[in-house]
Amino acid sequence: ILTEVPTELCHFVSLETLNLYHNCIKIIPDAIVNLQMLTYLNLSRNQLSSLPACLCGLPLKVLIASNNKLGSLPEEIGQLKQLMELDVSCNEITALPQQIGQLKSLKELNVRRNYLEVLPQELVQLPLVKFDFSCNKVLVIPICFRKMVHLQVLLLENNPLQSPPAQVSNIYNLNCALVLGG
Repeated sequence: ILTEVPTELCHFVSLETLNLYHNCIKIIPDAIVNLQMLTYLNLSRNQLSSLPACLCGLPLKVLIASNNKLGSLPEEIGQLKQLMELDVSCNEITALPQQIGQLKSLKELNVRRNYLEVLPQELVQLPLVKFDFSCNKVLVIPICFRKMVHLQVLLLENNPLQSPPAQVSNIYNLNCALVLGG
């Protein structure tokens, strides 16, 4: 079990995949920016309370940081233009930065089991196919979400939604796993 990312790891500049799953890592070193070929990064099941901004300078296509102690995402997250999958489920995130709307390649977003109360309207700009925001504190689904034309799977159970989200029924191609309650 690792308690920190080995410095030597950041010298493997041709590394494309890095799996640090299930360790006790609390901090990601800035030297990770040296891994300029890295497209897949799994940081799940660690003890991270934040993601460094420099991480957003990598050519990541998949970023998995579930089951940590993240309270937020860096505003620089919008720099990850090639990111296709983002999983930050089971953390302590209270809000998503507006810059998340700049992730022009994002197909899958998992923010399940966090403390989100509001979904930013910027999410409508994403080509999301699957969006999981179940087990949060979301009261309202923004009406603009009906413009999410690529969305096929929407998981939203266990949120204190104030009313059934009729506007999501207008989403083309949606296979909605809709379970209200909370």
